Amino acid sequence: MKIRLQKTDEWSGLLLLIFGLLVCWRSSELPYGGIHDPGPGFLPLWLGVLLSGMALTLFLTGALRTKGSKPLRDLWEANARWGKILLALVFLFLFAVLLDTAGFLVLSFLFLAGLFRFIDPQPWKSVIGWALAGSVGFYFVFEVWLRLRFPKGILGF
Repeated sequence: MKIRLQKTDEWSGLLLLIFGLLVCWRSSELPYGGIHDPGPGFLPLWLGVLLSGMALTLFLTGALRTKGSKPLRDLWEANARWGKILLALVFLFLFAVLLDTAGFLVLSFLFLAGLFRFIDPQPWKSVIGWALAGSVGFYFVFEVWLRLRFPKGILGF
Protein backbone atom coordinates (compact mmCIF):
# COMPACT_ATOMS: atom_id res chain seq x y z
CA MET A 1 0.00 0.00 0.00
CA LYS A 2 1.44 3.30 -1.08
CA ILE A 3 0.50 6.42 0.90
CA ARG A 4 0.42 9.65 -1.06
CA LEU A 5 -0.16 12.86 0.86
CA GLN A 6 -1.90 15.16 -1.57
CA LYS A 7 -4.11 17.44 0.51
CA THR A 8 -3.32 20.20 2.99
CA ASP A 9 -5.37 18.50 5.74
CA GLU A 10 -3.26 15.37 5.39
CA TRP A 11 0.04 17.24 5.60
CA SER A 12 -0.98 19.50 8.46
CA GLY A 13 -2.48 16.54 10.35
CA LEU A 14 0.70 14.52 9.91
CA LEU A 15 3.00 17.37 10.98
CA LEU A 16 0.85 18.19 14.01
CA LEU A 17 0.73 14.50 14.95
CA ILE A 18 4.53 14.32 14.85
CA PHE A 19 4.75 17.48 16.96
CA GLY A 20 2.17 16.17 19.45
CA LEU A 21 4.02 12.88 19.84
CA LEU A 22 7.29 14.78 20.29
CA VAL A 23 5.68 16.86 23.06
CA CYS A 24 4.44 13.66 24.75
CA TRP A 25 7.87 12.05 24.52
CA ARG A 26 9.77 15.05 25.87
CA SER A 27 7.25 15.77 28.64
CA SER A 28 7.47 12.16 29.80
CA GLU A 29 11.03 12.96 30.91
CA LEU A 30 9.66 15.48 33.44
CA PRO A 31 8.11 14.56 36.81
CA TYR A 32 4.41 13.84 36.23
CA GLY A 33 3.04 14.43 39.72
CA GLY A 34 -0.66 13.68 40.13
CA ILE A 35 -4.09 15.13 39.51
CA HIS A 36 -4.12 16.96 42.87
CA ASP A 37 -0.43 17.88 42.79
CA PRO A 38 0.60 18.19 39.11
CA GLY A 39 4.29 18.17 38.30
CA PRO A 40 5.98 20.03 35.43
CA GLY A 41 5.27 17.16 33.04
CA PHE A 42 1.52 16.89 33.72
CA LEU A 43 0.18 19.70 31.52
CA PRO A 44 2.56 19.24 28.55
CA LEU A 45 1.86 15.50 28.46
CA TRP A 46 -1.91 15.94 28.32
CA LEU A 47 -1.64 18.79 25.83
CA GLY A 48 0.51 16.53 23.65
CA VAL A 49 -2.07 13.72 23.91
CA LEU A 50 -4.89 16.15 23.02
CA LEU A 51 -2.93 17.61 20.10
CA SER A 52 -2.03 14.14 18.82
CA GLY A 53 -5.65 13.01 18.95
CA MET A 54 -6.92 16.08 17.11
CA ALA A 55 -4.10 15.82 14.55
CA LEU A 56 -4.86 12.16 13.90
CA THR A 57 -8.53 13.06 13.38
CA LEU A 58 -7.54 15.85 10.97
CA PHE A 59 -5.23 13.51 9.08
CA LEU A 60 -7.79 10.72 8.76
CA THR A 61 -10.69 12.97 7.80
CA GLY A 62 -8.47 14.75 5.28
CA ALA A 63 -7.38 11.44 3.77
CA LEU A 64 -10.91 10.05 3.58
CA ARG A 65 -12.69 13.20 2.46
CA THR A 66 -13.13 13.68 -1.27
CA LYS A 67 -14.35 17.28 -1.11
CA GLY A 68 -13.53 20.26 1.07
CA SER A 69 -9.80 19.82 1.59
CA LYS A 70 -7.62 21.77 -0.82
CA PRO A 71 -4.96 20.03 -2.86
CA LEU A 72 -1.43 20.63 -1.63
CA ARG A 73 -0.48 22.55 -4.76
CA ASP A 74 -3.01 25.27 -3.77
CA LEU A 75 -1.33 25.91 -0.40
CA TRP A 76 0.64 28.93 -1.57
CA GLU A 77 -2.16 30.66 -3.46
CA ALA A 78 -2.78 34.37 -2.98
CA ASN A 79 -5.97 34.07 -0.89
CA ALA A 80 -4.19 32.30 1.98
CA ARG A 81 -4.28 35.56 4.00
CA TRP A 82 -0.52 35.62 4.62
CA GLY A 83 -0.75 39.12 6.09
CA LYS A 84 -3.02 37.89 8.88
CA ILE A 85 -0.75 34.92 9.54
CA LEU A 86 2.23 37.27 9.81
CA LEU A 87 0.26 39.60 12.12
CA ALA A 88 -0.65 36.68 14.41
CA LEU A 89 3.04 35.72 14.57
CA VAL A 90 3.95 39.31 15.44
CA PHE A 91 1.34 39.23 18.24
CA LEU A 92 2.86 35.99 19.57
CA PHE A 93 6.37 37.44 19.43
CA LEU A 94 5.30 40.59 21.27
CA PHE A 95 3.49 38.46 23.87
CA ALA A 96 6.70 36.56 24.58
CA VAL A 97 8.87 39.69 24.68
CA LEU A 98 6.54 41.82 26.82
CA LEU A 99 5.31 39.13 29.24
CA ASP A 100 7.63 40.04 32.13
CA THR A 101 7.06 43.78 31.71
CA ALA A 102 3.30 43.93 31.14
CA GLY A 103 2.24 40.85 33.11
CA PHE A 104 0.20 37.85 32.07
CA LEU A 105 -3.29 39.17 32.81
CA VAL A 106 -2.89 42.48 30.96
CA LEU A 107 -0.98 40.97 28.06
CA SER A 108 -3.37 38.05 27.58
CA PHE A 109 -6.25 40.55 27.38
CA LEU A 110 -4.40 42.64 24.78
CA PHE A 111 -3.31 39.55 22.84
CA LEU A 112 -6.85 38.15 22.64
CA ALA A 113 -8.28 41.57 21.79
CA GLY A 114 -5.76 41.93 18.97
CA LEU A 115 -6.60 38.51 17.58
CA PHE A 116 -10.36 39.10 17.81
CA ARG A 117 -10.20 42.56 16.27
CA PHE A 118 -7.50 42.30 13.60
CA ILE A 119 -7.22 38.65 12.58
CA ASP A 120 -10.93 37.89 12.27
CA PRO A 121 -12.56 41.31 12.74
CA GLN A 122 -15.34 41.37 15.31
CA PRO A 123 -17.31 44.32 16.75
CA TRP A 124 -15.56 46.11 19.64
CA LYS A 125 -18.23 45.03 22.10
CA SER A 126 -17.53 41.36 21.32
CA VAL A 127 -13.77 41.93 21.29
CA ILE A 128 -13.76 43.48 24.77
CA GLY A 129 -16.17 40.90 26.21
CA TRP A 130 -14.41 37.80 24.86
CA ALA A 131 -10.91 39.11 25.55
CA LEU A 132 -11.91 39.93 29.13
CA ALA A 133 -13.61 36.54 29.59
CA GLY A 134 -10.61 34.74 28.11
CA SER A 135 -7.95 36.51 30.13
CA VAL A 136 -9.89 36.22 33.41
CA GLY A 137 -10.63 32.59 32.58
CA PHE A 138 -6.92 31.94 31.98
CA TYR A 139 -6.16 33.64 35.27
CA PHE A 140 -8.55 31.46 37.26
CA VAL A 141 -7.47 28.22 35.59
CA PHE A 142 -3.74 28.80 35.86
CA GLU A 143 -3.25 31.11 38.85
CA VAL A 144 -6.10 30.04 41.14
CA TRP A 145 -6.88 26.42 40.25
CA LEU A 146 -3.45 25.10 39.12
CA ARG A 147 -1.50 27.57 41.29
CA LEU A 148 0.96 28.42 38.53
CA ARG A 149 2.62 31.78 38.92
CA PHE A 150 2.79 34.05 35.91
CA PRO A 151 4.61 37.38 35.74
CA LYS A 152 2.64 40.19 37.40
CA GLY A 153 4.18 43.03 35.40
CA ILE A 154 4.60 46.65 36.36
CA LEU A 155 0.93 47.05 37.33
CA GLY A 156 1.17 44.22 39.87
CA PHE A 157 -1.52 41.89 38.45
